[in-house]
Amino acid sequence: MAVTVSLVFAALGDSLTGGFVPYEPFRPMGPGIPYTSYLDNLVVTELSRRGIEDVSVQFVNFGVNGDSTRGMLQRLDTRVAPLDPDYVIVWGGINDLYGGFPPEGIMENLKALYVETSEIGAEPIACTLTSVTGFDAMISRIRRLNELIREHCSEDSILFADLYAATSDDEGRLEGRYSSDGVHLTDAGNERVAGAVYGDVVEGLIAAFFV
Repeated sequence: MAVTVSLVFAALGDSLTGGFVPYEPFRPMGPGIPYTSYLDNLVVTELSRRGIEDVSVQFVNFGVNGDSTRGMLQRLDTRVAPLDPDYVIVWGGINDLYGGFPPEGIMENLKALYVETSEIGAEPIACTLTSVTGFDAMISRIRRLNELIREHCSEDSILFADLYAATSDDEGRLEGRYSSDGVHLTDAGNERVAGAVYGDVVEGLIAAFFV
């Protein structure tokens, strides 16, 4: 009997991770479908398509509305670590930017998140921030933070998913179809994010089982 391989991914972040949707026509305000649900479906579909039955992949969502990178650091120890995940998807910083914190300071918290993820025995997966629309003054700060994330991941060989590139238009704004308020994502936006995380990182991690 084949031994089942179990991979656990913890998704740590704010309302974007949690899937909060403030408004969409013909649906109530409140929880939408988080990107982790779409990501789980992508993995299950691919494993099934390849006839792989001895691999289990689980995505646990730790998204909290309004959370900051400082709050994520606290929850990494108290909430995420007890799960004993194999990977932690780190996607945060937008609330820090809106709070007036500089990208360089936010990056220090993100670096600490990556380091502490390794210290709990998991591997970090870093994500760039998605852009905004209707708040153009914020885009340059998002781009700067994303540049810092990208550079750090390259230098330290950290797994990396570029959510900004996947969801922005040619001018760097969040594509309208992916958001209802210019910041939070629609279900279509969450599905797009899932595709980016899968294509940039997760597909490669499970490829070892494609025999």
